[in-house]
Amino acid sequence: MGAPGKSVVIEGGKRGVLLGGKSAVYNAEETCPACCIEFSRRWSFTDQGFIDGGQDGAYRAYDNPDDVSASPWTVLSDGLGLRLDWEDDNNCRNHNPYTQNATATCEITVPKAMLMTVNWSGVGEVQDPGYDVMSLYVDGGLVGSAHAPGGGLGCEPMAPVVSDPPPPQQVVLNPGPHTLYITASTNDPLYHFDAWYQFALTFVLAP
Repeated sequence: MGAPGKSVVIEGGKRGVLLGGKSAVYNAEETCPACCIEFSRRWSFTDQGFIDGGQDGAYRAYDNPDDVSASPWTVLSDGLGLRLDWEDDNNCRNHNPYTQNATATCEITVPKAMLMTVNWSGVGEVQDPGYDVMSLYVDGGLVGSAHAPGGGLGCEPMAPVVSDPPPPQQVVLNPGPHTLYITASTNDPLYHFDAWYQFALTFVLAP
């Protein structure tokens, strides 16, 4: 292993470090097939309709959530995970009067065929099901979507989102570049507070 501070995803479920500074996939014996299969990834983000950073709903585009004030996006696990936190609504919490929209795009390049697993979770409003929506695409193809559970319960606490199909989902990435795209919206300024989505990626060599 190498210098600390860089993440390594190990197929056997362990984590370590890699001297070259990129993530790598190890097998269950903690040896690296084909002398360390490395992959690269790069995220970019947008948000619109948010106010906590003083932007009064304005559209923003950026590569690092730390570069803007009060981004709704948080990068987790050295880029292998994301969290999206909606700002509290206008009617239950008298806070944000706008519909909130957000996207995240990940450019992924793999040198060999790899199996990518995408997992997600979240909570949304319990009033109507057509809100707090999310769709996830890989290379332009829809992998999964989710929406608020609804239930006509007004300002009751949030509940787990309903996903179609249920996560996790797996996609084989052939050698070369690929695009993971997440788009999400509250669809209105009502009935959501403490609402969020969270995403996790894992990679192993394709069978």
